[in-house]
Formats: sequence, structure tokens, C-alpha cells
Amino acid sequence: MRLRRKNSDFLEVDEIFLDSYNSPGYNRENFEGSLEEPIKKNVFLYVGLVFFIAGFVFLLRIFFLQVYEGDKYFARGEYNHLRTVSLSPARGIIYDREGNILAGNNFFGFTEEIKWVRRYPTYGFLHVLGFLSRSGEVKGVSGVEAHYDDILKGTPGTFIEEVDAKGNVIDSGISVKSSPGMNLKTNLSRDLQIKLSESIAAAAKAHGFSGGAGVFIDVRDGGILALSSSPEFDPNVLLSKPSQNTLSELISDPGKPFFNRAIAGLYPAGSIIKPAIASAALNEDIIDPSKQIFSSGVLIVPNPYDPSKPSRFLDWKAHGWVDMREALAMSSNVYFYTIGGGFEGQKGLGVSLINKYLALYGWGSPTGVDLPGEGKGNLPDTDPEKLGGRRWNVGDTYNLSIGQGFLQVTPLQMAAYVAAIASDGVLKVPHVGKEVLDENNKVVKNIEPEIVRTDIVPKEDLAVVKAGMRDAVLYGTAKGLSGLPVEVAAKTGTAEIGKTGRVDSWSIGFFPYEKPKVAFAVLMENGSEHNLVGATFVTSEVLRWMTATDWLTKL
Repeated sequence: MRLRRKNSDFLEVDEIFLDSYNSPGYNRENFEGSLEEPIKKNVFLYVGLVFFIAGFVFLLRIFFLQVYEGDKYFARGEYNHLRTVSLSPARGIIYDREGNILAGNNFFGFTEEIKWVRRYPTYGFLHVLGFLSRSGEVKGVSGVEAHYDDILKGTPGTFIEEVDAKGNVIDSGISVKSSPGMNLKTNLSRDLQIKLSESIAAAAKAHGFSGGAGVFIDVRDGGILALSSSPEFDPNVLLSKPSQNTLSELISDPGKPFFNRAIAGLYPAGSIIKPAIASAALNEDIIDPSKQIFSSGVLIVPNPYDPSKPSRFLDWKAHGWVDMREALAMSSNVYFYTIGGGFEGQKGLGVSLINKYLALYGWGSPTGVDLPGEGKGNLPDTDPEKLGGRRWNVGDTYNLSIGQGFLQVTPLQMAAYVAAIASDGVLKVPHVGKEVLDENNKVVKNIEPEIVRTDIVPKEDLAVVKAGMRDAVLYGTAKGLSGLPVEVAAKTGTAEIGKTGRVDSWSIGFFPYEKPKVAFAVLMENGSEHNLVGATFVTSEVLRWMTATDWLTKL
């Protein structure tokens, strides 16, 4: 064994002469026997700098793609793979009372998603049926379409498509199937609705009215048989993305074709208030129906402060002596001034009682109809602040007694009011809907009539009022409705629009007289006070059509 040297400085001979020439043999290609030189520090600095710059650029690009344009590339990534499409369900069909389609769907398209577009009659149904909005979710925005939207709209489905980056569909399938909306049967009569709308529009155009409205109601259950407002337009123009010019013309039209006059128009009542005043006076024992009051054509009320300047309240003619039935038939203002506000020895109702009975008939409150946008009307307020700082006086009561002054009503309210008279004091909520049907048109739910009250005034009092309204047709102001195969009871009204020389013309009534089935209210808006053609003419046209076509036998 060889011992380790103690002195490390001692060199062996072979160590001194060890070089490339006396080395035992190295592989020169593998650099054996060569000396290595250390890498300089600058090289590490330059390499590190290159990697830092590359990493910074890489991180910057990631930030740009993930944060700044993240939403775009996320959507593109989704688009390149799966796409979810909402399946719009077919909307429920709206029928009239006889099963005629009023609002249906036209179908098209050949994919799993069936496309559809709503279709309405071109004229007469805009305000009662309404129309749809397709901005986002399809929904009803007016009329029946809006009120019964939850029933008609159905349940949307989900359709999944697999697409490539170019938008080509690779595969598809339905995840959730859509369910069509339920159908709705209404109380409307298609043919009556069309006839009423045409008659109002034609009379307005021919005789200088700015518009009109009409409502026909089934007295027995409050079902709305027809509800029309004029002017209107074809609702189908709104379903195909109309031009901005078309929309601007409709919106700026001075005739206000979007405005539903039948349920939202507020008008002075005029003489159609008189049946309510008469029934209130009878129920309050203000006057015996057989007592006569003399009309010389004017009621003169002495002025205690200046006898030379008495107040004069005009009648439209000198009627002479009239009892209640005759006063209703001939529409005597003096008679109703007297029983409304009192005169000389005859006691009057006064404003408080008048307001009470008008409210019982539904005046001043929404009827509760199943249509959006209903107006509530207005009953007079005797608060001096509402009267410009003055007190309510007897002259105000006189004007109120003939339907003028601080009073506003809607045509729908007047139809419900006269239906309550026809049904001996039973006030019902008017309604368009009749039955909810499934997709096979089997009845799912009946829309039951709703009764507001049954005891407005006794039946005996209303018998006098109804007789006076029948007399109005036989020989009075509503004589234009005489000579029909059906007996009609009616009341006319001409309401002044301030001091403009313009008036609103009313016709309200019911038929058949003995066993009422139908009540009506027709308004012709803003015509000349000298015009002899008005609401009674329109009503006559509609009633003559109804009797000629045996329409009433179908009810």
C-alpha cells in the first residue's frame, strides 16, 4: 500500500513532465485534455434582458387579450362552440264569442324554431285588442293583448346549436321545448265591432266630428260585445318594423289614433245624466213622478244683491208643463234644474246627494274593465280651493243637474251606467274576456262576471226612469231610434265644450225594452252645435244593421 505524502508541495517526476505530448491519450474531438475558459458576466446580462423583454411582451399581450378584449374573445370562443337560442312560443289565439279568430299567428320557417308573426283585422280592433312589442321579449302593450299577456304568451324554450368559427351549424338540438300560450275567447262580436267602428268613422268624416267612441254591453253579465274608438289605424303596420316616417306620422296625427277614447276619453256628460238625477230624486222622495213642473224655456233666479240682474238658466225649448217621464223624454232642463238644485217651493237634491248617486252608478271611478289605461272620470269637488277661491253655489248645482260644469265621464262608464239602469240597479264590471282555452280549445277557466252593487235604487223607481227613456224613443229626443223591429229605450245628450260653439253628442240606451239584453253608449266628439246628425244617427245605423241581420237572436 502506498502512503499519502505528508508534504503536498512535493512533485513527482511524471507530474512535472505531464503535457499533451506525454499524456496517456485523449479524445481530441471531445475536447479531452483541453483547458476551459469561464463565461463572461455580460453574457448572462444580455440573455436575461432578452428573456425579460420577451416575457414582458408576452404578459402585455395576455393582458390585452384577457382584459381589454376579453369579452369579445369570450363571445367568439362561445360562438365557435355552442350557441343557445331562445325559442319564442306561439302566442295564444284570441277569438270572438262565436269562435271567429280576432288575433292569430302566421307561421313560417323550416328549422326547429317555428317563426310566427301576429295578425289582426285591418280595421276596427286596434284599441280593444291592442298590439305587441317585439323589443326584446314579445309582450302585449295595450288592449286585450296587454291585460291577458300572461295567459297568451306561453313559455319560451331553449335551442342549442354547435357552430364552427365561421358560424356554420355543425349540430343542433332542443334543450327545453317551448309551450304555446293559452287561447282566449272574448265576449266581442266581430261583425258588431266592425259595423260600430265603420259607422262612427263615417259619421265623423261626413259631419265634422273630430272622432268618436262606442261601447255595447251584455246587460245580463257585463260582457263587452263591442268597444270602438275612432280615429284608429291598421295595427299590422306595427308588426313589420315600420319606417320612422310612418311612426312619426301616427304619433303626430292630430286625431290621436293611439288614444282609446272609449275607456280613457273624458267628456262632459250633458243630458245623459238626467236618468240618474231622476232616480235619485225618486229614491230621496224629492218629488212625486206625476208632479208637473212648468218650463217656459228659462229658469230665472232672482239676484238678492241686484234685482235688475237675475241669473238665467236656459232650457233648449219651452216645454210647458211636464212630469218626470215627459221631462226625460223631452230632456227638459228646467225640470232637472228644479229637482237638482231646488226652486221656489220645490226641494232639490243638492250637490252632495247628486255626487252620492252618481258614485253609486260608477261615475268618478274606474269600472275595472280588463283593459289597461282606463280613466276614472271626475265628480265635482265643492272645496273652494278647487273653485278658484269661491264657494259652490246653486247655479253650480243647476249646471251639474244637466251634466255640465265640473263633471267628466268616459263612454265605458256610461255604458256600464245605463246597463245598471236596464238591469234594475245592478252595476257590473264590464269585461272583454269570456273563457280561457287550452291549445285544443277546451275551456280551462270561465271569466266570471263581477258585480259591484245591486241596490243603487229600488226597482220601482227605475221603472219610471226606464219608461221615460222609452218615451224618448217614441216621441222625444231619441225618436231617431224608433221604427225598429226591437223596442229601444234611450237618452240623448248634447254637452257644450265651453263657449266654443262645439259640442259632444251622446246616445245611451238599452234593448229590448221589456227584457233588456244589450246596453249601449255612443259618443261623437267635438262637432258643431248646429249639427243635427250625431250619436243617435250612428246608434240608429248600428241597431238597424243588428235587426236586419238577426244579430240579436244569436245573443
